Amino acid sequence: MDDHAPPDLPLRYPFALGPHGTPPPVLAWARENRPVCPVTLPSGDRVWMITRKDDIAQVFTDRRFSRDLTYPGAPRFVGADFTVVPGVIFNLDPPDHTRIRRVLNPFYTPARVERYRPMIERHADSLLEAMASGRGPADLLQVYAAPLPLRVSCELLDIPIEHRVEYLHAFRTQIALNVEADQVAAATKTTLEFTEQVIAAKQAAPGGDDPVSALVRAHRNGTISEQELHGTVSYLLVTGSDPLVSPVATGVITLLRHREQLGRCIAQPELWPKAVEEVLRFHHNGVLGYPRVATEDVMLHGVRIVEGDGVCAPMLGATWDERHYPDPGRFDIHRTTDATATFGAGPHFCLGAAFSRLYLTISFRALFERFPGLRLAVSEHDIPWRNDLGQTRPDQVPVSW
Repeated sequence: MDDHAPPDLPLRYPFALGPHGTPPPVLAWARENRPVCPVTLPSGDRVWMITRKDDIAQVFTDRRFSRDLTYPGAPRFVGADFTVVPGVIFNLDPPDHTRIRRVLNPFYTPARVERYRPMIERHADSLLEAMASGRGPADLLQVYAAPLPLRVSCELLDIPIEHRVEYLHAFRTQIALNVEADQVAAATKTTLEFTEQVIAAKQAAPGGDDPVSALVRAHRNGTISEQELHGTVSYLLVTGSDPLVSPVATGVITLLRHREQLGRCIAQPELWPKAVEEVLRFHHNGVLGYPRVATEDVMLHGVRIVEGDGVCAPMLGATWDERHYPDPGRFDIHRTTDATATFGAGPHFCLGAAFSRLYLTISFRALFERFPGLRLAVSEHDIPWRNDLGQTRPDQVPVSW
């Protein structure tokens, strides 16, 4: 984007990324010049984009903005993705959202998450052992960043990995921005078919200690409806692993680009949680974020957001807001601020925040303890980045050791 020429409005999504997968420059322009900015999605739907941290927090906590996108004509990125599915916890407002969240909360508390540590370490060590036995260079995305969260998620949800792998394409099509609407709808249908199989297997083997089994029991005792059971299980399947691919891939590249800070983490492992916070602030795993819908007219910065309008609030707008994060383009693991804003605010604050932090701490530490001399096998300027997914990630991460 030309810093001296304002872009044409409405902006068209997806946006061009900044260098090395950093936020699209147009977010900074909008934050200063159009804090309530019109954006056209790939579907042709029009939404408002909010890019200041305080405004984003307001949208997330204000009951006048609903997460319900299941009605005909709701704003879509491309087509009928998982946000059309009724009963998905992601699409619900309180009190229904609160009721379902209570069923899942026990599996994502800090204490419960800590119990997953040995499991995550085991899967990380297994993949790194296989990597070490091979020959470099290798694509870290394929050998570590992508398979690790899939293995971990399958064990957490107690679902056979070979069963779930068959449906990965359907999950990923729902977050793609360069496909046709009918492909998205077909992927959503396939995901719901798989969801039925997963639920049937859990019903046939009651007593499991995992989030899906807990939802099955909650349906059996009348706490949640059948629609909420199927919708929320499908959401766990779609979002269970891929959102963790991006921060590992982007984080490794960014750490390798900041060798001094990486060296401090290797020498002082207690710094890894600080590095994770800065990776999460610097590289939220998506750009725009799914819309909320105004349930009544709302005035913000002199703009009337009309009842029924979609509003997107990119987390990168919050975590790169200079009013709260001085010099946001500087990667600094010693910041006094943390990455809490990247997990949202209000009722939909990310259920997996504690899990994500632990997972990333383990994945970075295990990788660099095993391969302290890890380096990019190509110039950092030659790494291709994707902006055709709902999540920002490199297309590949070639590394040598």
